Amino acid sequence: MAKNLIIVDSCVLIKAFRKDVIAINDLKEIIDITAYSVITQLELLIGANTLQKKEAVNTIFESYYGIPLNPTISAKAIQIMNTYVTGQRIISVPDCLIAATSITTGYPLFTYNKKDFDFIEGLNLFESIH
Repeated sequence: MAKNLIIVDSCVLIKAFRKDVIAINDLKEIIDITAYSVITQLELLIGANTLQKKEAVNTIFESYYGIPLNPTISAKAIQIMNTYVTGQRIISVPDCLIAATSITTGYPLFTYNKKDFDFIEGLNLFESIH
C-alpha cells in the first residue's frame, strides 16, 4: 500500500463534479496522494443516473488509490456505530465505513463535512490548503 495518502470523502468529490472551483483546486493539490474508500465510489455511483455520468465517475476513480473494505475496517465501523450512535447523534453507515477506513489505514480524511466526523476519537482530519 502506498504511504502518506489522503482519503477523500464523497462530499469533496461531489463538489468537484459540480464544478466547484475550491474543491477542484483542493483535489489538484493532493492529486498524487489521493485515496478513497470503496464506499465513496458507491456513493457517487448511486447519484450517477446515466451511463455517461457513471463512466465519468469511474474514470475519476481510476486515477486514485482505492481502499477496499476488509474485516478490520468492518469491525472498526461497528465499533464507531456502537460508540457514537446515541439518541442525540446519528451517523450514516457510509460515514462510519469511511471513518473506519481512515482510522484503520492511518491516512487522514479530507472532508468538507467536519461536523459529521470531528467527534470520532482516533480520526485524523486533513486540513485543506485553501
